[in-house]
Amino acid sequence: MTLRRVSAGLLALAVVATLATRIALNMEANGTTLPEALWGIYRYFTIWTNTAVALAAGLIALRGRLDGRISGGLVMAIAAVGLVYHALLAHLSDYAGLELLLDEMLHTVVPIWFVLHWLAFEPKERARPAALPAWLAFPAVYCFYALGRAAFDGVYPYFFLDIPEQGLVQVLINIAGLIAAFAVLGGIILLVARMLSVRQLAQHG
Repeated sequence: MTLRRVSAGLLALAVVATLATRIALNMEANGTTLPEALWGIYRYFTIWTNTAVALAAGLIALRGRLDGRISGGLVMAIAAVGLVYHALLAHLSDYAGLELLLDEMLHTVVPIWFVLHWLAFEPKERARPAALPAWLAFPAVYCFYALGRAAFDGVYPYFFLDIPEQGLVQVLINIAGLIAAFAVLGGIILLVARMLSVRQLAQHG
């Protein structure tokens, strides 16, 4: 088994273990059933993105390949998880012990691990500008999914999506700004992919 597949397999296992522990703690703390715990935890972009990374990493470990358009988009999404959390949300949490470990896994360790894995191992030739709209669809769809859920149960996962607190117009502005930030990050990833692809071709030319 190649180092690429080992890295991906260990990452997939780490994410699954982290998510399973997070769900179990929620069930214990809140006295909820498994479906209720899943409903609660999957209101967050962090959880959706970590789950996508686990699935992608598992696919790499099992099959040894993943379309560069998919891996590039996931790099953008999981990098944004880490950047947004540490820039805007980390100060809102006061976790300790196991809760802190899980939080750091989801927001720091997994983003860094997957970005480094992508840089070191994943093919980047298909990570091209034409893929960017599809990459941006993920956070855009999530935002409206979160708002739809909140309209149903009244729970807004992030302060910048909180319509009662900020108003609909401001939330739409926030979403537009967020997608623009994702576009910038995606552009950086595309540039890096292009540079690494050219270097790889030159080395094998």
